[in-house]
Amino acid sequence: MQPITTIDVETRTLPLSESFPTSYGDLPTDHCYVRVRDGEFVGYGEGAALRTFTGETAATMSVAAGDHYAPAVVDETPDAALRALAVAREHLPGHPSAAVAIEAAVFDLKARRLGVPLRDLLGPTRRTTVPTVSVVGGVPPTEAADRVKAALRDGYTRFKLKANGDPATDAVRINAVTEVLATNGNPDQLSVRIDANTGWETAERAMRALKDIDRPEYVEYVEQPVAPDAIADLRHLRRECGLPVFADESIHDLGDVYELLAEPAAVSGVCLKLAKTGSLREWTTMAELAADTGRQVTPISAFDTSLGTAMTLHLCATVPRLSAGAELIPDMVSEDPAVDSIDIGPEATAPDGPGVGVDLPDSLFDNGDIR
Repeated sequence: MQPITTIDVETRTLPLSESFPTSYGDLPTDHCYVRVRDGEFVGYGEGAALRTFTGETAATMSVAAGDHYAPAVVDETPDAALRALAVAREHLPGHPSAAVAIEAAVFDLKARRLGVPLRDLLGPTRRTTVPTVSVVGGVPPTEAADRVKAALRDGYTRFKLKANGDPATDAVRINAVTEVLATNGNPDQLSVRIDANTGWETAERAMRALKDIDRPEYVEYVEQPVAPDAIADLRHLRRECGLPVFADESIHDLGDVYELLAEPAAVSGVCLKLAKTGSLREWTTMAELAADTGRQVTPISAFDTSLGTAMTLHLCATVPRLSAGAELIPDMVSEDPAVDSIDIGPEATAPDGPGVGVDLPDSLFDNGDIR
């Protein structure tokens, strides 16, 4: 294959399209966009930073991607570039979104040159259509119920509800949503997953919220109810609360998955985000490890725009054991730069064309860092 001749890096801070309360509050979204070229083909990558998870911002991604990772891969063939990037990450760890933007662009370039979808470079394709969930923020109970009713009319059957960190008020919000679900179907047809974003902090406070849920049969699982390093609390809740428990903030790399799934396992499943793993290849390895231990995976495209969402869709195609739905919400972010944006409904289809299947306009990189 031809070597990479140029790498363009552009970072943006983009607003949310609507208020989305969580235990962290409303946050801006930071994005790193990368374009690589080999003289004939082009590849694109996106990294969407989660400030409260990794500390990355648009400014830090610009430096990490532009000054450290990009020079390591330019003038290399795609396979050599991926090896060089892995070494560069060892020398400059802690910048997963900047790293995955570079890695994804290289993979996209390689897939386009080969004329195959990105997923073909990541693992066996197990599905091309992916069920998705409708995500509801930590809004007042009546508003949460109304949003679920509207999503039901749009065809959604699986939901995610944010908790704000106060067990009593969170239980009221959860009950408002499960009441709507119970009115519209049985637990085999409809479900909601509860995401506390570490806001309940301890197993004791989490149990306070969970014991007040009126219709627990409608709860698919509880996501990250306690602090990231409270592994013993996760294990206790999984054993005592009567509901499946998934980890999110506790997971950054393959070692975390090993620790959480070692018997007696601390969790029933794992949530995987490129914004934390920093690598498409490691993401797939983590999903396979979860499957080997009988655990499900929820792929989450965390505030990505269309390009990052398409990247996660290709990953979804390879997951051995998928939970009830992936979380793909590109419309949550304003000012999507994609040439053609991705529409996500109750089901989403991984793009079929060569590469990732989403292009970025040349104008995005007019003022970027070009190498």
